[in-house]
Amino acid sequence: MKVIQSDESLVKIAFAGKLDSIYVSKNDVRFFALLNSLEAPVILDFSEVSYIGSLGIRMVLMALKEVKRQGYTLKIENTRPEVENIFQMTSLGDLLI
Repeated sequence: MKVIQSDESLVKIAFAGKLDSIYVSKNDVRFFALLNSLEAPVILDFSEVSYIGSLGIRMVLMALKEVKRQGYTLKIENTRPEVENIFQMTSLGDLLI
């Protein structure tokens, strides 16, 4: 997880690799700490994400809920076809992409 941009207009975070249980367990605390302190809309860059598992999907949904609770939006951009297919199969594509 890498913060690409963080200012009053936008928070952009890039993820890479597989968003599976191992990745989530190592990064979710830091990710949600960042989301709890935000003051702008959020974009998650998935250009380097090759796979998203159930815990990765859960992390994204919890992030969406947290960002909305704070009055901002969360979008995902640059998804690879294999990840976008997972979002479409789980009906999350309309919410996030």
